[in-house]
Amino acid sequence: MKRIVVLLLAVMLCLTVASAEEQTLEDRLARTFKNLKTTGAVLCVAKDGEIVYEYYYGYADKRTKEKANEESYFRTASVTKLVTGIHVMQLVEQGALELDTSIGDYLGYEIKNLYHPKIPVTLRHLMSHTSSLNPNGGYSVSSRPLQQILDAKLRRKGNWYDYEPGSKYKYSNFGAGIMGSLVEIATGKNVNDSMTETLFEPLGIDAALHPSLVKEPEKITTQYMADGSVMKARKTAINSKWDAGVNPEMHFRITVGSLWIRGRDLCRLGIMMVQEGALEGKQVLKPETVQLMMDDQNGKGYVTVSSPYGLCVNRVDNLVKGKMFYGHQGLSEGVLCNLYWDPQSQFVFALISNGCNSKMSDHIGVLSRRVFELMWEEFGE
Repeated sequence: MKRIVVLLLAVMLCLTVASAEEQTLEDRLARTFKNLKTTGAVLCVAKDGEIVYEYYYGYADKRTKEKANEESYFRTASVTKLVTGIHVMQLVEQGALELDTSIGDYLGYEIKNLYHPKIPVTLRHLMSHTSSLNPNGGYSVSSRPLQQILDAKLRRKGNWYDYEPGSKYKYSNFGAGIMGSLVEIATGKNVNDSMTETLFEPLGIDAALHPSLVKEPEKITTQYMADGSVMKARKTAINSKWDAGVNPEMHFRITVGSLWIRGRDLCRLGIMMVQEGALEGKQVLKPETVQLMMDDQNGKGYVTVSSPYGLCVNRVDNLVKGKMFYGHQGLSEGVLCNLYWDPQSQFVFALISNGCNSKMSDHIGVLSRRVFELMWEEFGE
């Protein structure tokens, strides 16, 4: 009798475990999002060129109780830099921009680090975060045109750090913003129009650098602080100022963190990078260009130091031991966005939250790290 009871208990335990395993992924995800005080989020995972998992959590807008779903647009914060970098490299392929030409040659006035004037400041420096630009000078004055900050004739040393361009890594919103100015100069178009025509439309992606410019602006998410309070309501964001003209002297902040996109489309951009610049039959970058973006830039052009960034691509070695992932993170108050891919396993991870606990763990948002671990365990190698 005792043996029978033990066997019955063992069978019941197995059934319980099996039942729990069927629910474990979504249960664990829900618990993770809840524990990190997430307002709303979208998660998409791709493998071998296909989206294999989607998960939506919480609210697009808490006040109206509107749920986050596949139609919700999220702000990507600094992942904007990665997407802008993809477009910039399209222009490099076309010959409209060059990685190792002084940015002053495009802007029409001399730009140089006044402490180290012999080394030109280049697009490669901007994209690898090795430009030596100091954001604590004129960049901190939002109404100041770019020339009034960087024209070498003005001798404003406060806009530079005292080290040679290319010799030290320091993450720079300022540098990433100047990419937008260079796009406008190279194309003669507003940076949003240029990205839409050359990158988004060919791939069937609905994204924009201002929330009023997506196809269904009424479906953008409200942005929240880490404590759950409103950072920027939907209506406020849609009605915020947008200059649709071509104005490189003032448009050097747009490509810092302004991109709005849906989760599936962000994931599809990751698939494109995994597939060497191609998506659904459309080749938007050459394979060698994608590889260059992921490469360490040390020894290329005027870069003499290794940076965590290739060309607007973060080289991430602290997600899975012994493995390098590529992508970018965005963080703005409670808004968190992470896009990572692994060319070897063809694994793509895309997560965006419109508000969550923003604490970090080894330079990556805790929420993203924990969700990534669950997804890699389930869909990775």
